[in-house]
Amino acid sequence: MDGDSPTGKKNRPARKVRTRSDGATSDRPAGFSATDPAGRSIAAQEAVGAFLRSARQSQKLTQEQVAAMTKDGPWQLSRAAISAIERGQNFPGMEAMLALSNVLFVDPKQLVERARLATEVPIDATDIDFADLNQQAADAFWTGDFRKAISIYDAMLEILALQKDDADEPLAHRIAAVEVKRATALKRAGALLSAIATAEKAISLSSGNKRIQAEAYIALSDLQCQRGLLPLAGDAARRAIELSEESGPQTKGWAWMVRARVQYISEEFEESRQSFLEARKQARAAGDTSHMTHIEGDIGMCWLGMGRTDEARKWVRRAVDLAREHSQPSLEASWLVALGKIAFQSTAFDEAESFANAAMRISKPRELQLTTFQAEWLCHCIARKRSPDLPDRHRLAYLRKLYLHLDQHEGVEEVREFRAIALRTITASESGLET
Repeated sequence: MDGDSPTGKKNRPARKVRTRSDGATSDRPAGFSATDPAGRSIAAQEAVGAFLRSARQSQKLTQEQVAAMTKDGPWQLSRAAISAIERGQNFPGMEAMLALSNVLFVDPKQLVERARLATEVPIDATDIDFADLNQQAADAFWTGDFRKAISIYDAMLEILALQKDDADEPLAHRIAAVEVKRATALKRAGALLSAIATAEKAISLSSGNKRIQAEAYIALSDLQCQRGLLPLAGDAARRAIELSEESGPQTKGWAWMVRARVQYISEEFEESRQSFLEARKQARAAGDTSHMTHIEGDIGMCWLGMGRTDEARKWVRRAVDLAREHSQPSLEASWLVALGKIAFQSTAFDEAESFANAAMRISKPRELQLTTFQAEWLCHCIARKRSPDLPDRHRLAYLRKLYLHLDQHEGVEEVREFRAIALRTITASESGLET
């Protein structure tokens, strides 16, 4: 159960964003590669620096002011040190990270998330129309290249930071619209804390624009669902529906999707199905084919929750077909895992394993860690059913490695099961108490 919001007009010719062919910039050597260890380290420094610079600029602070503010705490930084960190020349040590996090009101885990995502060479958006950038970010998002989408959204925000209000729309609202989409891309890349902070920033910036603010609350509700914080998710969903009343059917459909998701996680399966049907009606009215892939599968999962496996299989298969039709590999992988879960509940273990492996052939090359985790967990459950006495140590070790990036996803069923069952098994196995 998952939802997204980036959209764009299809079949629209546009200049493509570019990366330097040799990876070189003014601060990088020729031959730079973001895939080798040294290149990843440089990319991580630059990503963290860009994030801290953006956090400072959003609060309208100069480097001198930030340096002065650190003097009141236990960790002091000079303006030169802050400048070097923001340019990606130095990676902040523990003291610097804590000092900047304290002054700029950011969670240190957000720095870790941005460093982990930093594998792309920064986008060169020179002379590219803003609408074309938006379209290319949406294209990258729906094909599952979430890191590229984040890089493009970062470039768009850098462009907006140099602009001023115009007669058509306040600059804050234009920034908020990009931040909403960036929050969704961060979520799909597994950076939940950064995504939540971004969605909350969009809510603040979008005051006075009900449509954008509704979309920001939609993103926030979905994120709180991922974290398992249902009261907060429910509050955000209700606010999204209220704000979307004066918006078009697309935004209304998204609002109904997050309301349905809260109901689903609360195990109110029939109520959730009805809400998804309303979302489906709005999506059809808006011609929102991208989100139909979500909704069809979500309705199937509601049927599964009510024990109607045949209905569930029909709807989820339809979602897989739509994902293939609209070139949405990340959603195809997600719904293949769901088909595996349906087969598992019917004790068709070979079929369930086949679906899980098909999902991983899509998710692993794209580094879709949550989908890979769900598929591997399904394979572990199958292995335990087939051979209850075998420990399945290698798979559990791999799941534990994936879990390190997913510990905030407490609203995801497989993550909760892993925490409740597998961690106890691993601890007992390593201490020699059981196998």
